[in-house]
Amino acid sequence: MKAIVSAMVETRPHFYDLDPMNIVWHGNYPRFMELGRVAILDKINYGYDEMIASGYGWPIIDMRFRYARPLRLHQTFEVHAGIVEWENRLKIDYEFRDPETGQRLTRCSSVQVAVDIKTETMLWESPPILREKLSPWLPPASSD
Repeated sequence: MKAIVSAMVETRPHFYDLDPMNIVWHGNYPRFMELGRVAILDKINYGYDEMIASGYGWPIIDMRFRYARPLRLHQTFEVHAGIVEWENRLKIDYEFRDPETGQRLTRCSSVQVAVDIKTETMLWESPPILREKLSPWLPPASSD
């Protein structure tokens, strides 16, 4: 699925990210995903402060990972994040790539749903604020 809007950040693992085999421990991958998620939410001006101000929380309800190549100590890599679904849930696809070779290292995704902060009720469709924030990247609404 093609991303509606995307962002990229560059990062690298540190010693505390490694497991006994001297590669990044799988449990640290969500932290790298978060860097991409923050970048894309900032790009659409709907970061965590704006979410709270809008009255909605967006907990993650699902994460998926597909490891292609291990990440190693101090290895620079890019986290590409793209919003691919937004109407009933917020789905972000990620790809970790080696910036020198362009080689894919990992592919992953996260799914978040809107929750009314006051009532703690999950919404079955995304609130209008998300459409508003994404409007510069969405095609014009049909006038049928």
